[in-house]
Amino acid sequence: MSDIIQLASKEDYDSLITASTGKTVLAIIWPQDRTSAILLKHLNLLLPESDRSEYGIVGIYSFDVYSLPALAEEVGVTFVPMLIWFNDGIRDSTEWHQGVRIEGEKISDGVKRVVNRIKAAGKGLGGDEDSDEDAWENC
Repeated sequence: MSDIIQLASKEDYDSLITASTGKTVLAIIWPQDRTSAILLKHLNLLLPESDRSEYGIVGIYSFDVYSLPALAEEVGVTFVPMLIWFNDGIRDSTEWHQGVRIEGEKISDGVKRVVNRIKAAGKGLGGDEDSDEDAWENC
């Protein structure tokens, strides 16, 4: 069973992601798509519900672009599937989709790259939570 919550509307996006405090993860998918299913599978494996609070993750969500095309446009979806994340409602620049895929990279490795960034965010050296550069380089 998936621990990923399906967004049903733009209002869900506004209240659960942009208005949230903490880290939120968003997977934009095609329903019944193999690549989307692989992305969701590895997201659940790499961020099980039992580990999420340790990394400040308050929720993992998804939506399919067929159901919410206006939201996909607002979010700036260029490729599907797409994995993005937010910290206190602000979108981070680290994302995964076919357009940023490293040559020869498996989907699972791309998802892992983003998950490592999410886990490292806020764990900078010297106790300064806003200093992510060292943590980012270690991903």
